[in-house]
Amino acid sequence: MRFNLIGVAMLGLSAVVALVGGLILRLPNAPVMIAVGGTLLAVDLIWRARSFGTSGWLTNGAYGGSLTVLPIWVVGLIVMAINAVQLMF
Repeated sequence: MRFNLIGVAMLGLSAVVALVGGLILRLPNAPVMIAVGGTLLAVDLIWRARSFGTSGWLTNGAYGGSLTVLPIWVVGLIVMAINAVQLMF
């Protein structure tokens, strides 16, 4: 399994967001997970912005967090989309 430590650290930071929102503030699941997805998206894109203009800066695991083949910002979008749909129904 391919992963990098930056990606694991980003997931750890989003776990803190989930812990605070879900366990401490007792917010509903979907809004907390949307915040987790937004955190993943923002942190990875901010990290990747340092390499802006370099070929593959948006998708290459060398320039930001990744787990297996997915960049962390894609994981964040997926988490946000799933929970946004859950909020609608």
